[in-house]
Amino acid sequence: IIHKYAPEFAEWKDKLLRGEFWGATWMTEIQGGSDLGANTLRATRDGDAWRLDGEKYFCSGAGLTDVAVVTARPEGAPAGPKGLALFLVPRMNRAGELNYHVRRLKDKSATRAVPSGEVDFRGSEAFLVGEAEKGIYYTLEVLTVSRLANAIAGMGIARKAHLEVLERVRRRRSFGRQLVDHPLIRRDLTDMAVRIAGGLMLGFHAADLFEKAWDELPPYTSRYHYARFLSHLAKNRTADHAAEVTRLAMELFGGLGFLEEYAVARWHREALITPIWEGPSNIQALDLLEAMHKKRAHEAFLAEFIPMLEEAGTPEARTAREVIEGTLARLAGSKPEEAQWYAKDATTRLADAAQVGLLYKLAQTAGDRYAQLAALYARRFLLGEEYPAWALEEPGVWSADMPAGSRGLA
Repeated sequence: IIHKYAPEFAEWKDKLLRGEFWGATWMTEIQGGSDLGANTLRATRDGDAWRLDGEKYFCSGAGLTDVAVVTARPEGAPAGPKGLALFLVPRMNRAGELNYHVRRLKDKSATRAVPSGEVDFRGSEAFLVGEAEKGIYYTLEVLTVSRLANAIAGMGIARKAHLEVLERVRRRRSFGRQLVDHPLIRRDLTDMAVRIAGGLMLGFHAADLFEKAWDELPPYTSRYHYARFLSHLAKNRTADHAAEVTRLAMELFGGLGFLEEYAVARWHREALITPIWEGPSNIQALDLLEAMHKKRAHEAFLAEFIPMLEEAGTPEARTAREVIEGTLARLAGSKPEEAQWYAKDATTRLADAAQVGLLYKLAQTAGDRYAQLAALYARRFLLGEEYPAWALEEPGVWSADMPAGSRGLA
């Protein structure tokens, strides 16, 4: 945001990039939550700066942040989200005084290494980002980047839990066998491998497309709108995968997985915030509908994924194509209230079909393992079937990342 819309603060940007400054995004207010249009934090011009008065309810990095990106409503601005402007708020004002007050820190279930607090602004010095009337555009750009980061972070947490489990099943024995030799353990490892492979592909693909469109300016082109469309799919589904993979990791550790002295308990707690941060699933679904109805972003989705799935040519790929076409047709044929009712399921279904396509595409360069993972993903998440038993004797699917000689195979 500083680089693109507030280059006069390049010194702050450089310090953030060098790790000399901590940054944060503060948008949430108690009366609105995800409804940014309900925000009431006031902004009043004061010479070459602005003064903020009000409060924010969830402020990540409270007490540590050197400069925060903050939404506020300038005096005279209209109600709703289009009346919001975006500001940079330093921890210390130009007089060298503390610029805001942290009322209290939250007692959270997880992400305790990142303090979250309630912040009071009383004449706090702030600096406008870009043009005040375009603040909602800048805000949504910030949210898109955060949602992509959430997707990648969620899969990173899941992958760490997965690595812990792979080592655990190699070392632990039960009923006279290594855990990895039990069919149900292999089934659980398959579930983890499928979810992680699909989620990583979707997250990185969405990030790649946004990387190619991030420099566009409001009101943007179809390329940018499509990148935002994919960010909703990625953020929503990777959060589901992260929560389930880490839960399964705890289960595979048994009672030890419930102890704080083992890492997997923390990984699950950390994963549980990913469906909530940067907008829960309902918000992702509603934003997806908006990108479809107002920006026609689903047309680019069809243009990319239908040929991809046709090229794969498998029964599972055909299923994924049918899911995409059927899901979009149902939304298009629904009344507005009904479309919202179906939107959350549609967000999941479209994300699942996309992951099948991306895994098949990866198989072209990375090998048949990813085609197997694509087929498994489709059968489990598109058809609702149990993973087929052929995966039981395919260690390349469920143990590909275990060190050589440690797969526990007879």
